[in-house]
Amino acid sequence: MSQHSLSISSSDLEHARRARWTFRPLLGIIAWASVGLAAIDTFIGLAFPYPDDPKTMPSRLQSFFEYGRSAEGSLQRRTRADRSQTAPITLSGWYQPLIASQPSGAAGKPAVTIYGGSHSVRLAHALVRVTDDLTWRSVAAPGASSNWSYGAFLRDKDGRKGSVAVVLTFNTNLLPAITSFSPTMWNNDNPMPYTGDRFVVRDGELKVIHPPYDSFEEYQRTLTNPAAWSRAVDFFARNDPLFDSISFRSNLLDHSALARLARRAYNTDRHKKIEHAVLDPVKFNEDSEAVQLARAIILKFAADVRAEGRIPIVFLVNDLGYSDVLFRAVEPALRASNVPYISSHQFISPNDVNGYLPDGHFTDANDDRLGKALDDLVRSQTAITLDKTRR
Repeated sequence: MSQHSLSISSSDLEHARRARWTFRPLLGIIAWASVGLAAIDTFIGLAFPYPDDPKTMPSRLQSFFEYGRSAEGSLQRRTRADRSQTAPITLSGWYQPLIASQPSGAAGKPAVTIYGGSHSVRLAHALVRVTDDLTWRSVAAPGASSNWSYGAFLRDKDGRKGSVAVVLTFNTNLLPAITSFSPTMWNNDNPMPYTGDRFVVRDGELKVIHPPYDSFEEYQRTLTNPAAWSRAVDFFARNDPLFDSISFRSNLLDHSALARLARRAYNTDRHKKIEHAVLDPVKFNEDSEAVQLARAIILKFAADVRAEGRIPIVFLVNDLGYSDVLFRAVEPALRASNVPYISSHQFISPNDVNGYLPDGHFTDANDDRLGKALDDLVRSQTAITLDKTRR
């Protein structure tokens, strides 16, 4: 071997030796950081353990560090076969049985049946505060999107026989969810297992796809049967555009508080993208499936209710900070169907924080304004109907 070769080999060895010394501190930092993160993760798990009993309310910190758990993991943690032991939220919103509520002492009064979520319930309660001539009947689910509400309407024909008017609710914040079967797909901070019908527009007609389960008992049996649950998850993955495997499927990361927080950040970003694909505080996407579907549901709802001889009414909840974007998104359908409607932006500025409660609902005074608007609308439409009958 030549002296030149020996010189090169010695140089290479020295370079490699220096490289090892260069990377050793970095590897040490990474190792200590990993140990530190593992210690923090372990401490959080020990200091803020989530309650094992699904009916026990967690503390704020327990809830905070639970955010980001997969939807599947949350369902498994909350659900029990015994109704008396399962988390109360797992019992709400199911189509079977479809639960309607109404006030006592309402017998003999003409009723207004209202389908929707919490805003629709508050509207119903406001109605009887502003009039003694009408009563309400409410069919609602927590965080209900309009596809759930329309599916409930389709299942409730016998229940609303005593109603003179029927109200279907739409919310700005929930418009992107109108294409989804369940809050499990989009409400990752508080996944609720109830399901709703999924509607699609095909060849100009509104078609329905039913969920794989629509009662608590059927859901619970499916969840605890691995083969049945796998089929249900595959169904959602194929048919629900808001299904996301990272958000939905459980894995080992569910056991890490820091990993759950990272997943929550991912979910937050995903939700923003889903919403902005449909609308934002100043505009809406004309071509989005959600907007087209909302319009199709309004047209079909108006025709369905009129075929029953009742008054159809659309209730639009324009959420804080979104101006009248929802109204403008569905206005073509309102005009085409000539359906009576109440849009909250006509009475409450969507840009005035004083018109809303901290949880996003309207103040009681503003609910009463909307209740009065509903009373006036029913009275005027009833008069129109009676006048047409006399002719």
